[in-house]
Amino acid sequence: MEMTMEKKAVLIGLLWDIGLPAAVFYGARALGCDVLPALVAGGLAAVIRVGFVAVVRRRLNGLAALVGGTFALLVIVSLLTGDPRILLAKESVLSGAAGMLLVGSCLLGKPLVYTLGRKLNTGKPEVLAQWDERWRNEPAFRGHFMKLTAVFGGVLLADAIVRLVLIYSLPVDLMANLSPILHVAALAVLVGLALWYRSRRQRAMEQANAR
Repeated sequence: MEMTMEKKAVLIGLLWDIGLPAAVFYGARALGCDVLPALVAGGLAAVIRVGFVAVVRRRLNGLAALVGGTFALLVIVSLLTGDPRILLAKESVLSGAAGMLLVGSCLLGKPLVYTLGRKLNTGKPEVLAQWDERWRNEPAFRGHFMKLTAVFGGVLLADAIVRLVLIYSLPVDLMANLSPILHVAALAVLVGLALWYRSRRQRAMEQANAR
């Protein structure tokens, strides 16, 4: 039950993160705002959401700082140039940074998915001890997290590249409408890959035990 509640909380949080900026953007456009002010309003809503979560949890994490700093920088550049496409590129910057971080962690031999998994089990010392032992003694266990981290990083890098191409190929209004859909699509790919790989790995383990 506890895991179910955690998953529901994560899902609700994602819906807020994706839906709030889109709703504010569409609302501003419906009120007659130009594209750039509407995008700024949507981005501000996202930053306020990040700040609200940080206040509730009494902790400002690195992701929140990255989101806020990136948005502030791109707003300044967009306003100076008058080009709303630069502000739309915020998502590409964040996806690309996350992708490079994931891939880079693999190159350093410390896959980020493994690190995040340990953090999710912080209150379970027996699980952490088991993970640490398996990490030291089981190459397949290390390979599992290396593959997941590399694949997740690749998907996010691909998302960043596709977004940039679309931003400078499509009308701004159309791309602003597509942005939430791209969010959902990238998330669906990540979740689908994780579930597929987990199922495949479980079948392989069952077959090995049956022998």
